[in-house]
Amino acid sequence: MNKINLYKEFFIEKERVVYDSCNLKAALFKYSTGIEAVKLSNDKGYVTLLPFVGQQIWDMEFLGHNMVMKSIYDEPEVCKDFYGESYGAFLMHCGLTAMGNPTSEDTHTPHGELPIAKYKEAYIIIGEDEKGKYISLSGSYFHKRAFEHNYEFSPECRLYENASTIDMQITIKNHKDLPLEYFYLCHINYRPVDGSQLYYTAKPENITPHHEVPEGYPGGDKTNEYLAKLDNDTSIMNTIDKSTQSYAPEIVFTCKYDADEKGDAHTMQLLPDGYSCYVSHKPEELPFGVRWIARTEDEDALGMVLPATAQHMGYLYCKEHGLEKYLQPGEKLTYHITTGILSPEESSKMKDKIKSL
Repeated sequence: MNKINLYKEFFIEKERVVYDSCNLKAALFKYSTGIEAVKLSNDKGYVTLLPFVGQQIWDMEFLGHNMVMKSIYDEPEVCKDFYGESYGAFLMHCGLTAMGNPTSEDTHTPHGELPIAKYKEAYIIIGEDEKGKYISLSGSYFHKRAFEHNYEFSPECRLYENASTIDMQITIKNHKDLPLEYFYLCHINYRPVDGSQLYYTAKPENITPHHEVPEGYPGGDKTNEYLAKLDNDTSIMNTIDKSTQSYAPEIVFTCKYDADEKGDAHTMQLLPDGYSCYVSHKPEELPFGVRWIARTEDEDALGMVLPATAQHMGYLYCKEHGLEKYLQPGEKLTYHITTGILSPEESSKMKDKIKSL
């Protein structure tokens, strides 16, 4: 395994290749907003990450499909307070001292400190394992508060030489001499395509739509009417169809997933052309599958599964319902998520597998 340490001085607006071998390439560049980016690619596509800003995945394209959510931001912008000042990433990490939408009684920012965490340590890894040769971006964010927290958060995004998906390994370590109370959610934002079908390893009775439309929101009455239909039959969302559905400003669901013989749960948006957007996660590690769909003029997003340790309704709600997790002093753990684009042949096989489960 080889490692390339990254420093902000390495990045200029013109893209510069720093590694190119074995059908794997890494390039550095800087957006016009001044934010640094790393582009990892193979012959099937690429993934673009922000090494010093939350290690967000800002852009991704495989097999000729760029399926990142639609937003009002063409490029990532500098955020002062929370991720909503630059919300258009394909994937962002959420948590860790709090997660979800804060209530009026909560004091944390939406989805906590991780989405725009400032990383001082970032690096590219070139390696090989049982799945083959890969290139990855990783780094560590250290969150320290005297007498409260001292944790290390280290995500890694791996791209293998013949893959059209990426493997995420998210490691958390508690350096404090006290237990770390934590919450985590992986916010994966695909774009919905009308005429697509959703397939997933969660039974209809294990899917709960939440009624959270802000009072007086324009178009909210239509969304509330649609929610009433979902209460009776959640399967009506399985066909993506903006003309008969309403997700303004958003609808959030809680899903309890079933896993296959390897412990993996599966979710896919099967596109009309036979390709699919795909996510797998392990319910034993991340027991909640939060589904987030927003379809407005400015935001068009299908968070078909956001693997999480808890529900999305803020710190106090999670505490009241016993959803917090704890990491003991010196302890660490790792979560595993795979996401990307499947070919028509792969999609057909995955569809059959999901239906068999």
